Amino acid sequence: MSDLQAIADVYEQMDLRLRSLRETEDRTGEDPAPAPVDREQRINDQAYFVLAWGQLEADIEEACREAIREGQSHEDWRHRRAWSLYNPEDRRLSGLSFENRLTLVIDKGSDDWKRTMELYNVRNQVAHGALLSARIDMERVIRDFFRIQSSLARD
Repeated sequence: MSDLQAIADVYEQMDLRLRSLRETEDRTGEDPAPAPVDREQRINDQAYFVLAWGQLEADIEEACREAIREGQSHEDWRHRRAWSLYNPEDRRLSGLSFENRLTLVIDKGSDDWKRTMELYNVRNQVAHGALLSARIDMERVIRDFFRIQSSLARD
């Protein structure tokens, strides 16, 4: 997630600008109808969410590839045999769903796994064109992304 902090920093700058516009609207009462800035803030949240998600997903992909390579290099065939079903060089990781890729690198019973799947569902909704009606708490999301990234099993 080499660019996640940069994405978070730019998001913060944009959010501050939009918040300032919102405060100006509120103070002047210029737009008593549903404020366009509200919508812009929601769109900004969602755009940066998807951009930041890409950083986490890339790390999950790489950790998954490392786990497969590690499993395939085990000296005991009984351990290695299941890993031989996967090709870590395959762009789509041999057709593994996101849920299965995640399960290879985070314990399925963990809070991080559950939170990642919650965020994946948000990602799918936004990325496939269904904009959310509420704002996304990007500060929390960025913290979650860093925590999830640090919990990825890489051995």
